[in-house]
Amino acid sequence: MWIGLLCIFGCYGVSIIVLHLLLGTRKGMKKKPATVLLVTKNNQNQIEWVIRSLFFFSRVRGNQVKATVIDEGSSDDTREIIERLSQTYAIELRVQSDYDAVDRFLSQHDEDPVILVHLSNREDLVKIPVV
Repeated sequence: MWIGLLCIFGCYGVSIIVLHLLLGTRKGMKKKPATVLLVTKNNQNQIEWVIRSLFFFSRVRGNQVKATVIDEGSSDDTREIIERLSQTYAIELRVQSDYDAVDRFLSQHDEDPVILVHLSNREDLVKIPVV
């Protein structure tokens, strides 16, 4: 019985070592940070969760993220929440109410892949790279 348990723990230990070696070599490769564009208007109830989840899961997975938030004229505390979180996380806040703000941002980052998420649209929340 003890030999069987030692074999199980040994296999488990070897698999952990192999996994860490593989992930260690992957971290040595320089990757460009992922660019996430969050478009919000009056989303104070979910903006903090979205930003914290985005940066937490990117850190866990070993990816870098640059987030830009375009606020389309929120009348609630969304902007204050984003400004507070920008002191901790790499977030750029743009307050713009014109219709072509998103198009201008996408044209400025034409060579980089950008994940565009409208927080008011529930289907877009699936695009957030948290899993």
